Amino acid sequence: MLKILRGLGWTVAGLLVLAIVVWCASRMWPVPEARLEARQRLQARLPANGHNGYALLWTIAFDDLDTRQREQALAEDLRRWDADPRGEAGAQTYLAALHEGLHSRPAASCGPTASDCLAQVRADPQRFIDAHAGHQQLHARLDQLADADHFVSPFPPKGEGIVVPLPVYGLMVDATSARALAYVQGDVGGALRGSCRGLQLGRRMVPGGSYLVDSIIGASLVQANAQLLADMLVELPADHPLPAECEQALQPLLAGEQSLCRAMQGEYAMNQAGIETAAREFGGVLVLDRSSTLARAAGNLGWACGPVAMAALEADRPLPVPAPPQRDFGCLSNIMGCVLTDIAGPVYPAYSSRTQDAAAMVRLLGAQRWLRQQAEDPVDALQRLPAAFRSSVRTPQVSADGRRLQVPRRSPLRSTDESPWLSVPLAAGAAPAATARD
Repeated sequence: MLKILRGLGWTVAGLLVLAIVVWCASRMWPVPEARLEARQRLQARLPANGHNGYALLWTIAFDDLDTRQREQALAEDLRRWDADPRGEAGAQTYLAALHEGLHSRPAASCGPTASDCLAQVRADPQRFIDAHAGHQQLHARLDQLADADHFVSPFPPKGEGIVVPLPVYGLMVDATSARALAYVQGDVGGALRGSCRGLQLGRRMVPGGSYLVDSIIGASLVQANAQLLADMLVELPADHPLPAECEQALQPLLAGEQSLCRAMQGEYAMNQAGIETAAREFGGVLVLDRSSTLARAAGNLGWACGPVAMAALEADRPLPVPAPPQRDFGCLSNIMGCVLTDIAGPVYPAYSSRTQDAAAMVRLLGAQRWLRQQAEDPVDALQRLPAAFRSSVRTPQVSADGRRLQVPRRSPLRSTDESPWLSVPLAAGAAPAATARD
Protein backbone atom coordinates (compact mmCIF):
# COMPACT_ATOMS: atom_id res chain seq x y z
CA MET A 1 0.00 0.00 0.00
CA LEU A 2 2.83 2.36 0.86
CA LYS A 3 4.47 1.62 -2.49
CA ILE A 4 1.22 2.39 -4.27
CA LEU A 5 0.82 5.71 -2.45
CA ARG A 6 4.45 6.56 -3.12
CA GLY A 7 3.93 5.76 -6.80
CA LEU A 8 0.84 7.91 -6.95
CA GLY A 9 2.76 10.71 -5.27
CA TRP A 10 5.54 10.53 -7.84
CA THR A 11 2.95 10.44 -10.63
CA VAL A 12 1.17 13.50 -9.28
CA ALA A 13 4.49 15.29 -8.83
CA GLY A 14 5.51 14.39 -12.36
CA LEU A 15 2.25 15.65 -13.78
CA LEU A 16 2.59 18.85 -11.79
CA VAL A 17 6.11 19.39 -13.09
CA LEU A 18 4.91 18.66 -16.63
CA ALA A 19 2.04 21.15 -16.22
CA ILE A 20 4.46 23.80 -14.98
CA VAL A 21 6.80 23.15 -17.90
CA VAL A 22 3.93 23.32 -20.39
CA TRP A 23 2.55 26.49 -18.74
CA CYS A 24 5.97 28.17 -18.85
CA ALA A 25 6.51 27.13 -22.46
CA SER A 26 3.09 28.50 -23.34
CA ARG A 27 3.88 31.81 -21.63
CA MET A 28 7.06 32.08 -23.69
CA TRP A 29 5.26 31.30 -26.94
CA PRO A 30 6.22 34.04 -29.42
CA VAL A 31 3.66 36.70 -30.36
CA PRO A 32 3.30 37.20 -34.14
CA GLU A 33 5.10 40.29 -35.39
CA ALA A 34 1.94 41.58 -37.06
CA ARG A 35 0.16 41.82 -33.69
CA LEU A 36 3.09 43.66 -32.13
CA GLU A 37 3.07 46.18 -35.00
CA ALA A 38 -0.71 46.60 -34.65
CA ARG A 39 -0.27 47.21 -30.93
CA GLN A 40 2.31 49.94 -31.59
CA ARG A 41 -0.03 51.68 -34.04
CA LEU A 42 -2.91 51.56 -31.58
CA GLN A 43 -0.83 52.90 -28.70
CA ALA A 44 0.47 55.85 -30.75
CA ARG A 45 -2.63 58.01 -30.17
CA LEU A 46 -3.39 60.42 -32.97
CA PRO A 47 -3.11 64.11 -32.05
CA ALA A 48 -6.30 66.10 -31.63
CA ASN A 49 -5.87 69.67 -32.85
CA GLY A 50 -8.26 72.58 -32.61
CA HIS A 51 -11.37 73.05 -30.50
CA ASN A 52 -12.68 70.12 -28.46
CA GLY A 53 -16.49 70.17 -28.41
CA TYR A 54 -16.86 67.43 -25.81
CA ALA A 55 -18.13 69.70 -23.01
CA LEU A 56 -21.09 70.75 -25.17
CA LEU A 57 -21.63 67.20 -26.40
CA TRP A 58 -21.55 65.83 -22.84
CA THR A 59 -24.18 68.34 -21.67
CA ILE A 60 -26.20 68.41 -24.90
CA ALA A 61 -29.41 67.42 -23.08
CA PHE A 62 -29.52 70.54 -20.86
CA ASP A 63 -30.91 73.95 -21.77
CA ASP A 64 -30.02 77.36 -20.35
CA LEU A 65 -26.31 76.74 -19.63
CA ASP A 66 -23.46 78.89 -20.90
CA THR A 67 -20.07 77.61 -22.04
CA ARG A 68 -18.45 78.08 -18.62
CA GLN A 69 -21.21 76.14 -16.86
CA ARG A 70 -20.90 73.27 -19.32
CA GLU A 71 -17.14 73.09 -18.87
CA GLN A 72 -17.57 73.17 -15.08
CA ALA A 73 -20.12 70.36 -15.26
CA LEU A 74 -17.75 68.22 -17.31
CA ALA A 75 -14.91 68.95 -14.88
CA GLU A 76 -17.05 67.93 -11.90
CA ASP A 77 -18.19 64.73 -13.58
CA LEU A 78 -14.57 63.93 -14.45
CA ARG A 79 -13.55 64.49 -10.81
CA ARG A 80 -16.24 62.10 -9.65
CA TRP A 81 -15.22 59.55 -12.24
CA ASP A 82 -11.57 59.69 -11.20
CA ALA A 83 -12.61 59.22 -7.56
CA ASP A 84 -14.49 56.01 -8.41
CA PRO A 85 -11.71 53.45 -9.04
CA ARG A 86 -13.95 50.78 -10.60
CA GLY A 87 -16.58 52.93 -12.27
CA GLU A 88 -19.31 51.29 -10.21
CA ALA A 89 -21.26 54.46 -9.46
CA GLY A 90 -22.36 54.88 -13.07
CA ALA A 91 -21.63 57.65 -15.53
CA GLN A 92 -24.58 60.04 -15.32
CA THR A 93 -23.77 63.72 -15.13
CA TYR A 94 -24.51 65.43 -11.82
CA LEU A 95 -26.56 67.98 -13.80
CA ALA A 96 -29.34 65.40 -13.95
CA ALA A 97 -30.09 66.06 -10.27
CA LEU A 98 -30.20 69.83 -10.77
CA HIS A 99 -31.81 70.36 -14.18
CA GLU A 100 -34.44 68.57 -16.20
CA GLY A 101 -32.69 67.19 -19.24
CA LEU A 102 -34.20 66.57 -22.67
CA HIS A 103 -34.80 63.03 -23.81
CA SER A 104 -34.82 61.42 -27.21
CA ARG A 105 -38.41 60.86 -28.27
CA PRO A 106 -39.14 57.74 -30.35
CA ALA A 107 -41.74 59.65 -32.39
CA ALA A 108 -38.97 61.96 -33.67
CA SER A 109 -36.99 59.18 -35.32
CA CYS A 110 -37.08 58.58 -39.06
CA GLY A 111 -34.98 55.44 -38.70
CA PRO A 112 -31.21 54.88 -38.69
CA THR A 113 -30.64 56.14 -42.26
CA ALA A 114 -33.63 58.52 -42.62
CA SER A 115 -34.08 57.20 -46.16
CA ASP A 116 -37.72 58.35 -46.32
CA CYS A 117 -37.77 61.05 -43.65
CA LEU A 118 -39.39 63.68 -45.85
CA ALA A 119 -42.20 61.28 -46.76
CA GLN A 120 -42.70 60.29 -43.12
CA VAL A 121 -43.00 63.92 -42.04
CA ARG A 122 -45.49 64.71 -44.81
CA ALA A 123 -47.57 61.69 -43.90
CA ASP A 124 -47.87 62.69 -40.23
CA PRO A 125 -46.52 66.19 -39.56
CA GLN A 126 -48.22 66.49 -36.17
CA ARG A 127 -46.24 63.52 -34.89
CA PHE A 128 -43.01 65.39 -35.53
CA ILE A 129 -44.34 68.75 -34.35
CA ASP A 130 -45.13 67.14 -31.00
CA ALA A 131 -41.84 65.19 -30.87
CA HIS A 132 -39.72 68.32 -31.33
CA ALA A 133 -41.77 70.69 -29.17
CA GLY A 134 -39.47 72.54 -26.78
CA HIS A 135 -36.29 71.46 -28.58
CA GLN A 136 -35.39 74.82 -30.12
CA GLN A 137 -32.36 75.30 -27.85
CA LEU A 138 -31.26 71.73 -28.55
CA HIS A 139 -31.26 72.38 -32.29
CA ALA A 140 -29.19 75.52 -31.75
CA ARG A 141 -26.67 73.51 -29.72
CA LEU A 142 -26.42 70.90 -32.47
CA ASP A 143 -25.64 73.70 -34.92
CA GLN A 144 -22.94 74.93 -32.54
CA LEU A 145 -21.45 71.43 -32.23
CA ALA A 146 -20.67 71.45 -35.95
CA ASP A 147 -18.06 74.17 -35.29
CA ALA A 148 -15.96 71.87 -33.09
CA ASP A 149 -12.87 70.20 -34.54
CA HIS A 150 -13.06 67.02 -32.47
CA PHE A 151 -14.86 65.40 -29.53
CA VAL A 152 -12.20 63.70 -27.44
CA SER A 153 -13.54 62.34 -24.15
CA PRO A 154 -11.52 63.08 -20.99
CA PHE A 155 -13.02 60.04 -19.20
CA PRO A 156 -10.57 57.12 -18.98
CA PRO A 157 -12.20 53.67 -19.33
CA LYS A 158 -12.02 51.52 -16.24
CA GLY A 159 -13.32 48.38 -14.58
CA GLU A 160 -13.57 44.74 -15.54
CA GLY A 161 -16.74 45.54 -17.47
CA ILE A 162 -14.86 48.19 -19.46
CA VAL A 163 -17.11 51.04 -18.32
CA VAL A 164 -16.85 54.46 -19.95
CA PRO A 165 -19.29 57.40 -19.77
CA LEU A 166 -21.08 58.24 -23.02
CA PRO A 167 -23.16 61.29 -24.10
CA VAL A 168 -26.85 61.16 -25.07
CA TYR A 169 -26.40 60.35 -28.75
CA GLY A 170 -30.09 59.88 -29.52
CA LEU A 171 -30.77 63.60 -29.36
CA MET A 172 -28.26 64.14 -32.18
CA VAL A 173 -29.64 61.54 -34.57
CA ASP A 174 -33.31 62.51 -34.19
CA ALA A 175 -32.65 66.10 -35.23
CA THR A 176 -32.77 65.04 -38.90
CA SER A 177 -36.55 64.92 -38.76
CA ALA A 178 -36.63 68.46 -37.34
CA ARG A 179 -34.99 69.67 -40.54
CA ALA A 180 -37.44 67.70 -42.66
CA LEU A 181 -40.27 69.28 -40.67
CA ALA A 182 -38.85 72.76 -41.28
CA TYR A 183 -38.79 72.05 -45.01
CA VAL A 184 -42.37 70.76 -45.07
CA GLN A 185 -43.49 73.85 -43.13
CA GLY A 186 -41.90 76.12 -45.74
CA ASP A 187 -38.55 77.03 -44.15
CA VAL A 188 -36.51 75.74 -47.09
CA GLY A 189 -33.41 77.79 -46.33
CA GLY A 190 -33.39 76.77 -42.67
CA ALA A 191 -33.89 73.12 -43.55
CA LEU A 192 -31.03 73.13 -46.05
CA ARG A 193 -28.75 74.98 -43.67
CA GLY A 194 -29.57 72.67 -40.76
CA SER A 195 -29.00 69.56 -42.83
CA CYS A 196 -25.63 70.83 -43.99
CA ARG A 197 -24.68 71.61 -40.40
CA GLY A 198 -25.76 68.13 -39.36
CA LEU A 199 -23.70 66.62 -42.15
CA GLN A 200 -20.72 68.73 -41.11
CA LEU A 201 -21.10 67.55 -37.51
CA GLY A 202 -21.06 63.95 -38.67
CA ARG A 203 -17.92 64.57 -40.71
CA ARG A 204 -16.16 65.91 -37.63
CA MET A 205 -17.31 63.03 -35.42
CA VAL A 206 -16.15 60.17 -37.67
CA PRO A 207 -12.41 60.78 -37.23
CA GLY A 208 -12.60 63.06 -34.19
CA GLY A 209 -14.32 61.02 -31.47
CA SER A 210 -12.81 58.75 -28.86
CA TYR A 211 -14.54 55.42 -29.51
CA LEU A 212 -16.15 53.43 -32.28
CA VAL A 213 -19.63 54.55 -31.23
CA ASP A 214 -18.64 58.17 -31.97
CA SER A 215 -17.54 57.28 -35.49
CA ILE A 216 -20.65 55.20 -36.17
CA ILE A 217 -22.92 58.01 -34.93
CA GLY A 218 -20.94 60.41 -37.11
CA ALA A 219 -21.34 58.18 -40.16
CA SER A 220 -25.09 57.92 -39.48
CA LEU A 221 -25.35 61.71 -39.30
CA VAL A 222 -23.51 62.09 -42.61
CA GLN A 223 -25.66 59.51 -44.35
CA ALA A 224 -29.00 60.67 -42.92
CA ASN A 225 -28.40 64.35 -43.67
CA ALA A 226 -27.02 63.65 -47.15
CA GLN A 227 -30.12 61.56 -47.87
CA LEU A 228 -32.43 64.29 -46.63
CA LEU A 229 -30.60 66.94 -48.63
CA ALA A 230 -30.93 64.82 -51.78
CA ASP A 231 -34.66 64.37 -51.18
CA MET A 232 -35.16 68.11 -50.66
CA LEU A 233 -32.94 69.36 -53.48
CA VAL A 234 -34.59 67.15 -56.11
CA GLU A 235 -37.83 69.08 -55.48
CA LEU A 236 -36.13 72.45 -55.95
CA PRO A 237 -34.82 74.03 -59.15
CA ALA A 238 -31.48 72.57 -60.23
CA ASP A 239 -29.82 75.96 -59.77
CA HIS A 240 -31.37 76.63 -56.34
CA PRO A 241 -28.71 78.42 -54.26
CA LEU A 242 -27.41 76.62 -51.19
CA PRO A 243 -26.62 78.28 -47.86
CA ALA A 244 -22.97 79.13 -47.29
CA GLU A 245 -22.75 76.41 -44.64
CA CYS A 246 -23.20 73.78 -47.35
CA GLU A 247 -20.06 74.62 -49.32
CA GLN A 248 -17.68 72.82 -46.99
CA ALA A 249 -20.13 70.18 -45.79
CA LEU A 250 -20.82 68.85 -49.31
CA GLN A 251 -17.19 68.43 -50.34
CA PRO A 252 -16.28 64.75 -50.93
CA LEU A 253 -14.86 63.11 -47.81
CA LEU A 254 -11.11 62.61 -47.82
CA ALA A 255 -9.59 59.31 -46.72
CA GLY A 256 -8.57 60.77 -43.35
CA GLU A 257 -12.18 61.86 -42.69
CA GLN A 258 -13.33 58.24 -43.11
CA SER A 259 -10.62 56.75 -40.92
CA LEU A 260 -11.56 54.63 -37.91
CA CYS A 261 -8.03 54.72 -36.50
CA ARG A 262 -8.75 57.03 -33.57
CA ALA A 263 -11.93 55.07 -32.84
CA MET A 264 -10.04 51.79 -32.73
CA GLN A 265 -7.33 53.34 -30.57
CA GLY A 266 -10.11 54.15 -28.11
CA GLU A 267 -11.47 50.60 -28.35
CA TYR A 268 -7.97 49.31 -27.63
CA ALA A 269 -7.76 51.56 -24.57
CA MET A 270 -11.05 50.10 -23.32
CA ASN A 271 -9.77 46.56 -23.94
CA GLN A 272 -6.58 47.42 -22.07
CA ALA A 273 -8.54 48.71 -19.05
CA GLY A 274 -10.56 45.50 -18.86
CA ILE A 275 -7.52 43.25 -19.34
CA GLU A 276 -5.47 45.01 -16.68
CA THR A 277 -8.35 44.89 -14.21
CA ALA A 278 -8.84 41.16 -14.79
CA ALA A 279 -5.10 40.52 -14.48
CA ARG A 280 -5.10 42.06 -10.98
CA GLU A 281 -7.80 39.69 -9.75
CA PHE A 282 -6.74 36.82 -7.50
CA GLY A 283 -5.42 34.00 -9.66
CA GLY A 284 -5.76 36.10 -12.80
CA VAL A 285 -2.07 35.87 -13.59
CA LEU A 286 -2.40 32.09 -14.00
CA VAL A 287 -5.02 32.26 -16.76
CA LEU A 288 -4.42 35.69 -18.28
CA ASP A 289 -1.18 36.86 -19.88
CA ARG A 290 -1.52 40.64 -20.02
CA SER A 291 1.02 41.22 -22.80
CA SER A 292 -0.19 38.40 -25.04
CA THR A 293 -3.84 39.37 -24.55
CA LEU A 294 -3.17 43.00 -25.44
CA ALA A 295 -1.41 41.81 -28.59
CA ARG A 296 -4.40 39.61 -29.49
CA ALA A 297 -6.73 42.57 -28.91
CA ALA A 298 -4.52 44.66 -31.17
CA GLY A 299 -4.87 41.95 -33.82
CA ASN A 300 -8.64 42.58 -33.74
CA LEU A 301 -8.32 46.37 -34.01
CA GLY A 302 -5.08 47.36 -35.69
CA TRP A 303 -6.43 47.07 -39.24
CA ALA A 304 -7.92 50.56 -38.94
CA CYS A 305 -4.53 52.26 -38.63
CA GLY A 306 -1.56 52.48 -40.93
CA PRO A 307 -0.86 53.04 -44.65
CA VAL A 308 -2.74 49.93 -45.86
CA ALA A 309 -6.02 51.16 -44.39
CA MET A 310 -5.45 54.68 -45.71
CA ALA A 311 -4.76 53.35 -49.22
CA ALA A 312 -8.00 51.32 -49.10
CA LEU A 313 -9.98 54.39 -48.04
CA GLU A 314 -8.44 56.53 -50.79
CA ALA A 315 -9.40 53.93 -53.41
CA ASP A 316 -12.80 53.11 -51.85
CA ARG A 317 -11.75 49.46 -51.53
CA PRO A 318 -13.00 47.30 -48.64
CA LEU A 319 -10.76 47.70 -45.61
CA PRO A 320 -8.41 44.74 -45.07
CA VAL A 321 -10.02 43.44 -41.88
CA PRO A 322 -8.22 40.23 -40.86
CA ALA A 323 -9.95 37.25 -39.33
CA PRO A 324 -9.87 37.18 -35.50
CA PRO A 325 -6.62 35.69 -34.10
CA GLN A 326 -6.71 31.89 -34.00
CA ARG A 327 -6.10 29.86 -30.87
CA ASP A 328 -2.48 28.79 -30.52
CA PHE A 329 -0.18 27.12 -27.98
CA GLY A 330 0.03 30.41 -26.07
CA CYS A 331 -3.66 30.09 -25.13
CA LEU A 332 -2.89 27.18 -22.79
CA SER A 333 -1.57 29.66 -20.22
CA ASN A 334 -3.83 32.50 -21.38
CA ILE A 335 -7.26 30.90 -21.37
CA MET A 336 -9.11 33.98 -20.10
CA GLY A 337 -7.29 36.32 -22.46
CA CYS A 338 -8.06 34.19 -25.51
CA VAL A 339 -11.72 33.89 -24.52
CA LEU A 340 -12.04 37.67 -24.05
CA THR A 341 -10.47 38.50 -27.42
CA ASP A 342 -12.43 35.73 -29.18
CA ILE A 343 -15.69 37.27 -27.95
CA ALA A 344 -14.82 40.79 -29.08
CA GLY A 345 -13.14 39.95 -32.38
CA PRO A 346 -16.17 39.27 -34.63
CA VAL A 347 -17.89 42.54 -33.64
CA TYR A 348 -15.65 45.02 -35.43
CA PRO A 349 -15.67 43.93 -39.12
CA ALA A 350 -19.39 44.73 -39.39
CA TYR A 351 -18.62 48.41 -38.78
CA SER A 352 -15.57 48.71 -41.02
CA SER A 353 -17.52 49.97 -44.06
CA ARG A 354 -19.99 52.36 -42.40
CA THR A 355 -17.83 55.42 -42.97
CA GLN A 356 -17.11 54.40 -46.58
CA ASP A 357 -20.84 54.20 -47.25
CA ALA A 358 -21.27 57.64 -45.66
CA ALA A 359 -18.63 58.99 -48.04
CA ALA A 360 -20.40 57.29 -50.94
CA MET A 361 -23.65 59.05 -49.98
CA VAL A 362 -21.92 62.44 -50.13
CA ARG A 363 -20.53 61.56 -53.57
CA LEU A 364 -24.01 60.49 -54.71
CA LEU A 365 -25.41 63.81 -53.52
CA GLY A 366 -22.77 65.64 -55.53
CA ALA A 367 -23.50 63.48 -58.59
CA GLN A 368 -27.23 64.16 -58.24
CA ARG A 369 -26.69 67.90 -58.22
CA TRP A 370 -24.31 67.69 -61.20
CA LEU A 371 -26.62 65.47 -63.29
CA ARG A 372 -29.61 67.76 -62.78
CA GLN A 373 -27.60 70.57 -64.37
CA GLN A 374 -26.83 68.55 -67.52
CA ALA A 375 -29.04 68.77 -70.61
CA GLU A 376 -28.70 65.18 -71.83
CA ASP A 377 -30.15 61.96 -70.49
CA PRO A 378 -28.66 60.96 -67.10
CA VAL A 379 -27.37 57.64 -68.47
CA ASP A 380 -25.41 59.46 -71.16
CA ALA A 381 -24.29 62.24 -68.83
CA LEU A 382 -22.88 59.72 -66.35
CA GLN A 383 -20.15 58.95 -68.85
CA ARG A 384 -18.77 62.42 -68.08
CA LEU A 385 -19.33 62.33 -64.32
CA PRO A 386 -16.50 64.21 -62.58
CA ALA A 387 -14.05 62.01 -60.71
CA ALA A 388 -14.93 63.69 -57.40
CA PHE A 389 -18.36 62.03 -57.49
CA ARG A 390 -17.30 58.44 -58.15
CA SER A 391 -14.67 55.94 -57.11
CA SER A 392 -12.77 53.37 -59.14
CA VAL A 393 -14.84 50.52 -57.66
CA ARG A 394 -18.26 52.18 -57.12
CA THR A 395 -19.42 54.27 -60.06
CA PRO A 396 -22.98 55.59 -59.76
CA GLN A 397 -25.58 54.02 -62.04
CA VAL A 398 -29.17 54.87 -62.89
CA SER A 399 -31.78 52.51 -61.45
CA ALA A 400 -33.85 50.32 -63.77
CA ASP A 401 -36.81 52.71 -63.62
CA GLY A 402 -34.58 55.71 -64.32
CA ARG A 403 -35.70 57.56 -61.23
CA ARG A 404 -32.76 57.06 -58.87
CA LEU A 405 -28.98 57.21 -58.86
CA GLN A 406 -27.32 54.43 -56.89
CA VAL A 407 -24.21 52.51 -55.88
CA PRO A 408 -23.98 49.19 -54.02
CA ARG A 409 -24.06 49.40 -50.24
CA ARG A 410 -20.90 47.94 -48.68
CA SER A 411 -21.82 47.67 -45.01
CA PRO A 412 -24.09 44.79 -43.86
CA LEU A 413 -27.82 45.45 -43.96
CA ARG A 414 -29.23 46.40 -40.57
CA SER A 415 -32.77 45.22 -41.32
CA THR A 416 -34.78 43.44 -43.99
CA ASP A 417 -36.26 46.81 -44.98
CA GLU A 418 -32.87 48.27 -45.86
CA SER A 419 -31.96 48.30 -49.53
CA PRO A 420 -28.69 46.79 -50.80
CA TRP A 421 -28.24 50.08 -52.68
CA LEU A 422 -27.32 53.55 -51.50
CA SER A 423 -29.42 55.88 -53.61
CA VAL A 424 -30.65 59.41 -54.21
CA PRO A 425 -33.60 60.51 -56.36
CA LEU A 426 -33.23 61.93 -59.84
CA ALA A 427 -36.89 62.88 -60.05
CA ALA A 428 -39.23 64.30 -57.41
CA GLY A 429 -41.36 61.64 -55.77
CA ALA A 430 -38.99 58.74 -56.47
CA ALA A 431 -39.48 56.27 -53.63
CA PRO A 432 -36.46 54.73 -51.92
CA ALA A 433 -38.10 51.30 -52.11
CA ALA A 434 -37.68 51.37 -55.90
CA THR A 435 -34.01 50.56 -55.62
CA ALA A 436 -34.71 47.42 -53.60
CA ARG A 437 -36.33 45.87 -56.67
CA ASP A 438 -33.39 46.49 -58.98
